[in-house]
Amino acid sequence: MKYNTLLSILSVVSLVVAKPTKNIKSCWSKKFNIPCCKSTNTVVRSTYDGEWGMENGEWCGLGLKSTRPKDDIPPSPPAIIDIDSINDPAAECNITDITTGDSLAKEAPFRFGVGLNGGALSTSTTTSKTMREVIKYQFNSMTYTNIMKPEYIFDKEGCLKNAENGSEEMALKFDDIVDGLDFALKNNIHIRGHVLVWHKQTPDWFFRKGFNSENEFADVDTIYYRLESFIKQYLGFIQFNYPGVIDVWDVVNEAVEINDGSFDNSTGWYTRTMTGDEESLWYKVVGPDYVKKTFEIARKYALPNVKLVYNDYNTFQTYPHDKTQAIIDLIDILRKDNLIDAIGMQSYIGVSWPSVDEYIRAIERFTEAGLEIQITELTITAPSGDDWLEKQAQQYGELFERIMEQIKKGANISSVTVFGLQDGYRFYSSDSTKTRLLDHDLQKKPNYEAIMKVLKSNKKENQKIDDKEKQNSKNKNTESESESSTEEEKN
Repeated sequence: MKYNTLLSILSVVSLVVAKPTKNIKSCWSKKFNIPCCKSTNTVVRSTYDGEWGMENGEWCGLGLKSTRPKDDIPPSPPAIIDIDSINDPAAECNITDITTGDSLAKEAPFRFGVGLNGGALSTSTTTSKTMREVIKYQFNSMTYTNIMKPEYIFDKEGCLKNAENGSEEMALKFDDIVDGLDFALKNNIHIRGHVLVWHKQTPDWFFRKGFNSENEFADVDTIYYRLESFIKQYLGFIQFNYPGVIDVWDVVNEAVEINDGSFDNSTGWYTRTMTGDEESLWYKVVGPDYVKKTFEIARKYALPNVKLVYNDYNTFQTYPHDKTQAIIDLIDILRKDNLIDAIGMQSYIGVSWPSVDEYIRAIERFTEAGLEIQITELTITAPSGDDWLEKQAQQYGELFERIMEQIKKGANISSVTVFGLQDGYRFYSSDSTKTRLLDHDLQKKPNYEAIMKVLKSNKKENQKIDDKEKQNSKNKNTESESESSTEEEKN
């Protein structure tokens, strides 16, 4: 089987000329919440769905119709649950305080997101009507921590049936995620797509002949064919049915490894080969080129306003080898072909490591490299002792103060996501997590208040600067008018 697509052509910025859409009423790109171009005829990007230009810094559709084949329409979503029929484990929580007054999303100068816990629809955060209300008020972005990953989206039985019919097409199932997608669409909340390719939570049978774990590994062309089938269907389903909801994807997760004996540095960026004693099947079966190929495929099928991200943990680590630099080196390879838009810093931070200085230095280095930064899975380990809540508040407060300082210095930090809504997650019978901003009863913890204090102080300071600039501008205009009046009197 030959992997024969035009990925490299579609992934680079073009200077092709196309006709702007004259009849805006029949604009083909409106179904994606993207207007058609009114004046430009320059093709900036070509994707599977069509050709795209830019006007006033915004994407617009070019031409009279989509380039997607007419018979290739993604399926409609399966039915969503009746939220009122679900036994809500948080129904007893009084959420008056958290759904009135201060809002993280309203105060932050970036998208403020939350991780949605759960390994199935039955335990997903958005299955709780009460938790939905909290999310609507406090956040404008969400990330499924698990159920958008390949092992939850792949339909093994469907894949086996395809194999019986001689097809390598992937079969997918979306039952667990459509409720959250529907909730996000109706409430103007964005979702970070997490994640397309990872060395974990991608089942072994995906790499095997006939989608059967008992068989030998399939060849590279077959794996790439399946990968493209997966991404094409996945992005198409979401973009057609929930336009604008997922406008960021973690395309590849954790492909860089700096522990000795677990990487291949012939690539120039410390490519992961192992995780502990476990081999990376992506590296073993496909080789290191899978990272770039995945971004090429994602760029081909993603709408032009969808950002593609490389996401990793310990992005601040510099020993035994420099992981920050390795990530920059990988991203530089991807940027040459316009395949990536941002770096995702997962940001799992311990009590004593990394220091805030170490963490912030990584932000500085990514900024120096000209990268947009998204903080994707922020989790700070809770300190010990009876005063752990106060210590935790100091940790979060200091980190956010330093993040704000970096933004003032020019860092392009477009989103921050805390990875979970509440301590002692109510969908689990026992959960000892203490890293989140709300407690078991969905009440604000001191770390929430510490973050809010920083956000409000920053907003107030920015308002003073804006007011001063407006006053200076007004004074200049007054002086100019006065000078003009004086000249008229002289004449």
